[in-house]
Amino acid sequence: MANTMQRVNYYQYTTMNKYDVRHIKLDINAETATRALSGQVITTAVAVAPLDSFVTEFKSTMVVDSAFVNNIPVVYNHTSDHIFIPLAPVIPTGTLFTVRIHYRGTAGSNGVFAGTSASSGLSYVATLSESYQAREWFPCKQFLEDKIDSTDIWITTSSTNKAGSNGLLQGVDNLASGKLRYRWKTRYPMVYYLISIAVGNYQEYVNYARPASIQPDSILVQHYIANTATYLNSVKTNLDKTPPFIEKLSELFGLYPFHEEKYGHCQASIGGGMEHQTMSTMASFSTSLIAHELGHQWFGDNVTCARWNDIWINEGFATYSDYLLAEKLPALYTTTAASTMLNMHTNIMSVTNGSVYVPDASVYDENRIFSNRLSYNKGAAIIHNLRFEMQSDSLFFQGIRNFQARFKDSVATGEDFKEEIELISGKDFSTFFNQWYYGEGYPTHSITYLKPTPDTIQLFVTQTTSAAAVTPLFKGLLELRITSTLGDTTVLINITSNNQTFRIPYSKTPTNIVIDPNNWVINRTGTITNGTVVPVVLSNVRATGKSDCTYTFEWDARDEINVLRYEIERSENGTTFQTIASVTPLRNSLSSYAYNYTSTNETIIYFRIKIIRYDGGFSYSSIAQATTNCNPLPEIRILPIPASTAAVIEISIPSRGAVDLRLYNETGQLVRQQTLSLNRGPNRIDRFFEKIASAGMYWLMARLPNGDRVSRKVVIRP
Repeated sequence: MANTMQRVNYYQYTTMNKYDVRHIKLDINAETATRALSGQVITTAVAVAPLDSFVTEFKSTMVVDSAFVNNIPVVYNHTSDHIFIPLAPVIPTGTLFTVRIHYRGTAGSNGVFAGTSASSGLSYVATLSESYQAREWFPCKQFLEDKIDSTDIWITTSSTNKAGSNGLLQGVDNLASGKLRYRWKTRYPMVYYLISIAVGNYQEYVNYARPASIQPDSILVQHYIANTATYLNSVKTNLDKTPPFIEKLSELFGLYPFHEEKYGHCQASIGGGMEHQTMSTMASFSTSLIAHELGHQWFGDNVTCARWNDIWINEGFATYSDYLLAEKLPALYTTTAASTMLNMHTNIMSVTNGSVYVPDASVYDENRIFSNRLSYNKGAAIIHNLRFEMQSDSLFFQGIRNFQARFKDSVATGEDFKEEIELISGKDFSTFFNQWYYGEGYPTHSITYLKPTPDTIQLFVTQTTSAAAVTPLFKGLLELRITSTLGDTTVLINITSNNQTFRIPYSKTPTNIVIDPNNWVINRTGTITNGTVVPVVLSNVRATGKSDCTYTFEWDARDEINVLRYEIERSENGTTFQTIASVTPLRNSLSSYAYNYTSTNETIIYFRIKIIRYDGGFSYSSIAQATTNCNPLPEIRILPIPASTAAVIEISIPSRGAVDLRLYNETGQLVRQQTLSLNRGPNRIDRFFEKIASAGMYWLMARLPNGDRVSRKVVIRP
């Protein structure tokens, strides 16, 4: 749909969930240039729960003349934009019933458009019911999930007019009044807001689409437009694009969903276009608008958004349909697909925030639901990005066709589409949807590039985001074009974190980097810097000993872009070092690191850093020395409590040396003895109790290297 909408004050009675609409028959009287309507609607439904009242929506500004249930007159109450009909007896579950309501009145201007066009000579009246306006012109149930199985639309009007609607025209009756009755019928399921009428002093122009999958059969394409040769000649070129558009989208999305009936257009000044099933209502006939409303026949009509939160299912894909047709059939466009996507990105990034998904607080705000920036342009752009992420057009379009087949004649959410794409691709798109569908904003990428060796180029990529509080990082594939006087090279990188370094085989001399040259990703370009390989600068290398026998080792770093990793080395004598840890550099312009660990050896410890470069070389930092004054008190712990024969002993001693362990039973008898050489600080001793056969209470005594004794009572349960 393309139209300016409003915020509505809206309420629906949940009682309407107790019946399922099977068939609607509209028999309506309409004339051009007026919103005055009259007629009847017959609703055939089945009770899905015991039904003691029938409730349907209808604006209170309209007049209800009478109501019938199963052809029996009934009392009713028309208030609060609803019609309430008590039912006695209660209609049992599973019972089919009919409700006929006769009505009249001047329909609201949000759901019905009427007027004349001086430029084309058109006089018209036409309906537009999305999202909540069907109730303005006929009694209905406006629940997205309850698609109407089949519909008949009869329209009576003056003989100078033609009347267009959904499905196939079954016939035109000459009535005694001198008027004509157009009888339209569709046997495809249809959501409530797609039922339409359009009446005007039209001429009919017809052509045919011939999708490859049904040849030699064809699809009728039926246009009702202003009845002058001048107007037809002005729009004929674009109208004639409809058949090849149907044929191409049938290749990409699957066969046109309503191929057994028709497609077409009715002209009316409704502010844009509306994708009425099988016959869109159009204010004009630009190439893009024709493509957009046609795309809706798959996305919005065949598969409808299950909730207004997920209007992306309708509008994002319809907008992307226009892009795809520009890409696949460029001869039919005066603009390029590339310029179309660029314009989308420019519009999207004109504001820094906003999600494609419509939050619950905005589901009655039609300006938000039908936001051109978010639902249409960003909706289409993230489909384009998803196609890029899949790196396979065959899988991407097969996923779309699978989605259309799975949810045909039904409703679906964004999560349903995500699931279908994951099934066909074997990839998890949770992160993609979290950042692009539910998240907000867009990234800005900056790159520093340099040549550390003649055969490689190194790229240091950073990212900022426009709505960092909501989406702090956008992960995913990013295309880069490396320019050179010897020719350009396109490479693909995968952003998984901020401040990433990529090392790519490249023997030419780069002159620049172009980020996302084909506009696959919504993003801005920050700074592009031609860097040079400079040695890393380390400063303030320091080590600090603490009283709890731990050491903190820290340093500051600058110009790290050529650093592959840091290796922390430790020494007890300041001469012989061993590697104890590896740290990945952050590669910011200035970064600080800290490494903490517990020492169980000498009181004086030495540290240094080995700096490993991407080119294979390395260098060392200065040596930092730390002294600790820790003096752990002797302590014995046995775990678990009570102990088993598999229990361990944890013993902490103030100095290195021999420790004599003895275990006595309750009578004072020595049952186990072992002398061990232990380190200063905490130690762990396993399997000391494994040969103890009898359960009971024992005493564990330890003679320490300085002669002190420490004891602990032990309860052993073998």
